[in-house]
Amino acid sequence: MELLPDHGECTFCGACAEACPEPVFEASAGMAHVMEITTDCFVQAGIACMSCRDSCPNAAITMQPQIGAPFLPRLDAAACTGCGACAASCPADAIRAVEREVENA
Repeated sequence: MELLPDHGECTFCGACAEACPEPVFEASAGMAHVMEITTDCFVQAGIACMSCRDSCPNAAITMQPQIGAPFLPRLDAAACTGCGACAASCPADAIRAVEREVENA
């Protein structure tokens, strides 16, 4: 099984854990990755787009105003669950999953 965010978001329903015979799923609503907005984002070409912000169920993406340019998306990794909703809705295919940085405790 693989993560394909462009096919739709993970809703953390648990169906994959129930279907998988291996004990690879934890009981938390979060992934070992976060999403990252790349330089392929339409904003880099001066095109206004807020699809990622509008589709994020946790409001992990905000829009930063810029003078003379479209708002710039900013992703809060601490609020991101890695569900992939933003990647599925991105018309520029500019959002990818990256490994979550683990804080030293």
